[in-house]
Amino acid sequence: MLDSAAKYRDLTAAQTKQNILMAARAIASEQDRALDNAHEFLVTVSRIPQVHEMNRTACSKILAGLLEPRYADLVVADRSGDRVCTALARDNSLASSFNPDRSIESRDFVVGSIRRHDASGKSLLDVSYPLFDRPGVIRGAVSAVLDLTWMSRTTIDTHLYPGATFTLLDSNGLVLLRYPNDHEWIGKTIFTDAAELKLFSSGNGTVETVGPDGTRRLFGISRLKNSVGGQTTYAAVDLPVDIAFAKTREILIDQLIVLAILSAIVLGSTWFGTDIVVLRRIRDIITATKRIAAGDLRARTILVHDHSELGQMAQAFNHLAESLERREVEAVRSSKQIHEQRQQQEALYDLNRGITSTLDVESVLRILLDHIALLFSSYTVTVSWINPQTRLLETIASREGTGNDVSGRDLLAAGSLPLLVLQRQTLLSIADGRVDAGAADPDIFIRHGWVSYLGLPLMVKNEALGVLSFYSREGREFTRDETTFLNALVNEAAIAIHNSQLFEQTKEQAAQLEKSNKIKDEFLGVMSHELRTPLNIIMNYSEALRMGTFGEIAPDQVRATDKVRQQASHLLSLINGILEITKIESGTVSIEARSVELNGLIAELKSDYMLPTENGIALIWDYTGALPSIVSDRLKLKQILTNLINNAIKFTEHGSVTVSAAVSREKSSVEIRVSDTGPGIPVELLPFVFDKFRQIDSATTRNYSGAGLGLYIVKNFVQILGGTIDVRSKVGDGTVFTVSFPLALDSREAEKPAALPNTAELRTFN
Repeated sequence: MLDSAAKYRDLTAAQTKQNILMAARAIASEQDRALDNAHEFLVTVSRIPQVHEMNRTACSKILAGLLEPRYADLVVADRSGDRVCTALARDNSLASSFNPDRSIESRDFVVGSIRRHDASGKSLLDVSYPLFDRPGVIRGAVSAVLDLTWMSRTTIDTHLYPGATFTLLDSNGLVLLRYPNDHEWIGKTIFTDAAELKLFSSGNGTVETVGPDGTRRLFGISRLKNSVGGQTTYAAVDLPVDIAFAKTREILIDQLIVLAILSAIVLGSTWFGTDIVVLRRIRDIITATKRIAAGDLRARTILVHDHSELGQMAQAFNHLAESLERREVEAVRSSKQIHEQRQQQEALYDLNRGITSTLDVESVLRILLDHIALLFSSYTVTVSWINPQTRLLETIASREGTGNDVSGRDLLAAGSLPLLVLQRQTLLSIADGRVDAGAADPDIFIRHGWVSYLGLPLMVKNEALGVLSFYSREGREFTRDETTFLNALVNEAAIAIHNSQLFEQTKEQAAQLEKSNKIKDEFLGVMSHELRTPLNIIMNYSEALRMGTFGEIAPDQVRATDKVRQQASHLLSLINGILEITKIESGTVSIEARSVELNGLIAELKSDYMLPTENGIALIWDYTGALPSIVSDRLKLKQILTNLINNAIKFTEHGSVTVSAAVSREKSSVEIRVSDTGPGIPVELLPFVFDKFRQIDSATTRNYSGAGLGLYIVKNFVQILGGTIDVRSKVGDGTVFTVSFPLALDSREAEKPAALPNTAELRTFN
């Protein structure tokens, strides 16, 4: 008997360790799945047209609509790290530490470090994914702020045992996150010696150690597939040893009792060895003991429980047997519960993996009902959802149970129960809908043979948007474990359905936006053609008048025709600028990349500005004749420089404008600078010089003509051509614009390290 009890005790201890390790593995799998889902989610968001095109207003609205409990904030930034749009207002944004550099450098999904947001008390994790303008070219990044506090609470409510705690650890055993929250543990290690750390580094296992709070605990540890903050991360579930092995200690105490009884039996048989009655009673106890040792825990002695020593011994023996029998029943029940929990965890994992693998509403609903049918095959299940247009509750999917044949009209007729669940925003359970006053239409239950009903609200952002209903042919009440499992299931289902509908709405909005953009582009194309044709005629006839084609004209008339031609030319440049901006914002700018000889390009520009300017500004060309060639779009490169030169001439009342070009040894690039002696730009206005329709003097009556489009076009063309632009200015000292393009842009040199050309005769910027 002692041997059997010892084995049972060891089995219980081993089972406890196995259970806590299984919980750690399940939670590690949940964390990995959450990061994988975040990866897929960011890839999907990056492909939304409004996000991809970085349309500030539309992008912010879409990001705000995509927020859900697991995502605390969403951010889109350009390649330089400047935020373009956020789901939350900038003042309330939770992405305070958002930095897209790692995601842009790695060109892949990146997981940041865990941080704590003091204002909300939440533990947050930033994840980022690059935004690709075209294959190989990155224009920015999209980031999500994961609410680890919410995720931990949702996961742990499903997987943790009472008294257990979940912890995220780094490769040195330092605590990164702990739930329920215990901030005193953050940044401390759970290991006290190297042997424990070595076991921990193996990735999976259990270990007993003294935590930072001085309590000895049993830890189950499992390594995450995904790294966090660039380092290996582990999920740990721990229980105080006193709680973890409480049942083992009880078994040990029972063993001591049995040993004491057997010892008493031996002493009794020695003392009353000649008493035949005593021997018969001892044999009865021995027989019952053997039966228990053989596994029959129902064995009892038949001795009378009198006040004699043997009677008291028999009573103690029977009490021990009853205790062992209860232990066995509890062990069987615990094993069954563990098995059911494992099945539920696997079902939740499979369901979540299925419904997050697609954003199609019909596919999500089909996968949801397929998984429910495997677990509750005899139930009729319906999914009701609020129609966003009519605001009425509608049945959007249903699955009939075994032997049921239910029409959609009947399901809608029974909609009063789901409506009641929606109004209460809480679980509704009816044991017998045929007689229960809570069932609004008992005839439907009677007609279809339904007895019980269970309805659970589908909650998204603390708002009930739908109902998951179960109709059963058998009268029953759902247990607490079943309702806990179903609540976890509907949480996943609600978010998946909500995201799918948002995605459908986004696709529809994108299609409408694309249609609107197409109409706008067609309109601008037609109007530009219609506007440019008469402007060209006006310019040509003005030139003909000035040249005397229709007869000699007076000097005043010459000046008037020059004025007409200049203003027509200015208007034509405005129209062309608007067309270029339309192409930039619609993403239809085309690039013709060819080898561009910079010497020839600058010489061509120099010839375009041979005539003196109206205000007598001196134009200085400072470059050597040995500039290298680069691969670029010649027309756009010329337009960049032309806009910069025209801008410098326009804002310089007296002095000079200098155009210089040279090779930068330090940056392995060609730099072209346009500097002027104009009034300069205040420091606080420098960040806005490249905005559309922006000038230094933004008053109604400005000192300088123009719509403020030139520098906006310049910046976008520079980025499209893979270059950079910088502006430096000081009030009273003029302004310097520097455009830089890399030297090694030829596709034939793409696989080779970038190298400077022979710069022995080149002028260089240091």
